[in-house]
Amino acid sequence: MSGIPRRLTWNRCGIPSGMPHEQPTVADDKPLSEVAYDSLKSMILSGRVRLGERLGERELARRINVSRTPLREALGRLARDGLAINRPGLGYFACEFDARLIEELYEFRVTLEVTASRAAAIRISEKGISELRDLLRQLATFERKKKPSVDGLREEVNLGFRIHEVVARESGNRLICEALYQLYDRLRLLAWIDFLWFDKRSLTRREHKDLVEAIVAHDVKRAAEVAERHVKRCMKDALWVIRAQQREVNNVAIFKAGM
Repeated sequence: MSGIPRRLTWNRCGIPSGMPHEQPTVADDKPLSEVAYDSLKSMILSGRVRLGERLGERELARRINVSRTPLREALGRLARDGLAINRPGLGYFACEFDARLIEELYEFRVTLEVTASRAAAIRISEKGISELRDLLRQLATFERKKKPSVDGLREEVNLGFRIHEVVARESGNRLICEALYQLYDRLRLLAWIDFLWFDKRSLTRREHKDLVEAIVAHDVKRAAEVAERHVKRCMKDALWVIRAQQREVNNVAIFKAGM
């Protein structure tokens, strides 16, 4: 592969421009800090807040319509979840990926998912089996769509993550499940790479199908192999794009410096 595909215009979050924004659902009895957290998380994951962007309290409080106190509680929670960074004296910033960080995140994910897949193949409940099969049925509907909409792509990405979430839950290990859920939030921004940079929707569907079939069949070895291959392949694609983007940034800087 050479250069970066130009089929879409991308923002710094790795999300296509013009992608619809998610609006958080607000319950009347929900604490304001929870409302602020959900809103900020949605803004980061949907690309309305750019990676590395400073999370100014005054502007965010106005946009979310909450006071500074619940907003600060939400920012602290985002930092604990790895979606924001607290820089003393400067404030909070949205997380920013680099090649090394992505590699570390995926290496951690490989370890956790292989373990979770093995455990789920042993412990999965009838409810878990039913959920996974239903998710596969929903994913199958996308095979007939040659030109899916952005909303359709969003739904397919979410269904893929839902499969991984069910597997994590069915592992029966709460610590592994919680760690994977946090990882999925951080990696959700990169999930579009396979779909839009490399057009690997069909491959991703097949990998999810193989994983589900192995777990439902209680095939421990197969489940671990499929999980490891899938995550490592996603890591390879993500790293290629991030490094290619960085090369372009460096080339532009060199060009400007020489003008």
